[in-house]
Amino acid sequence: MVGTPKVAIDLRSGTNGSVAIGNTNKTAAAAGAGALRYVASPAIGVKGYLEFSDGTNWVSFFPKGKPRIVVMANKTTQDTYVFESGTPSEIGTKLGIMQRRSSYLTNWAEVLDSDSGVPTSNFDPATGEFIAPRAGVYFATFTYALQAANVNTGSNNQTEAIWEVRNSGGTITQRVKTNNGYASDSGGGASNQVRVGSACTVSVYLNQGDKLRPFSWITLAFTDTTLSQFDVSGSGAYNALTIVEQ
Repeated sequence: MVGTPKVAIDLRSGTNGSVAIGNTNKTAAAAGAGALRYVASPAIGVKGYLEFSDGTNWVSFFPKGKPRIVVMANKTTQDTYVFESGTPSEIGTKLGIMQRRSSYLTNWAEVLDSDSGVPTSNFDPATGEFIAPRAGVYFATFTYALQAANVNTGSNNQTEAIWEVRNSGGTITQRVKTNNGYASDSGGGASNQVRVGSACTVSVYLNQGDKLRPFSWITLAFTDTTLSQFDVSGSGAYNALTIVEQ
């Protein structure tokens, strides 16, 4: 009999008794190899699960398999938000992507936001921001396509798709981008209008509370205020976002 056990066990009385295991915030090493604890977590399809200590780490027994975040969304609007510009008055919402400005893709149509089959709110479709509910590696991809238009800047035509990670305090910790370049102008007139776009796929480690958000940067027209329009045909099939916990 241990007078002060490291992990509490409740030997419940009665003819039809049971064994109850408590929780602890001790490290696996402090609790010792072989220790058990109950983790109350209503976010994985059940009310909780058991973990045992191997002397170094807590090893989980998930009754419905490993918890997994899945987010899917399409973009059927022209909404963006310019958040980086040398002209302060340009910061704000736009209907389309402004030239040579960093623009968040906003107002998505959410298809799925779940944790092991349980609906959650880790993704905000209004802002396009995903907040990691726990630390881990996340696979994320998004694409966007623009309506056919003349691509004319004189040189260096390009579209960029960028994933941005900020910590819980709002500090940027990393950005990963795909750059699609077009060596020459398309020329003027309706017969020379072309469709362009971009996509970015990453696997990133996120700490709990880190924020993952897609944005774009393009240069396709001479005039900065030209707003390139999304191709929202097919219920936004060309503008899609997926985030999966690995």
